[in-house]
Amino acid sequence: MQSAATANAAAVGSHFGRRTRGGSRVFKCYTGPRLAIVMRAIVIVALIAVVTALFTALVFLYRDRGRGNRVVIALAVRVVLSMALIAFLVISWYMGWIAPGGL
Repeated sequence: MQSAATANAAAVGSHFGRRTRGGSRVFKCYTGPRLAIVMRAIVIVALIAVVTALFTALVFLYRDRGRGNRVVIALAVRVVLSMALIAFLVISWYMGWIAPGGL
């Protein structure tokens, strides 16, 4: 027969983000193997796009010698891509698609 303390300790770890008996957190990830591969690919493509926009801005800076606004546009694209990637990761974590242990 279970005691009340054991039943309460088991119930504490059943909710997302609550501390368990040992002090570690319980995270649930609802991502299957196929979706995990797709999400990993999305993150990698987004990071490559951010780095590409950064190097494009460097090339425009070198070629234009400070005249024109192509550098500003390329850096604005990089900022927007970075913000979109961070928003995607936060929403994915909130929805349970990814867990802190990785994608």
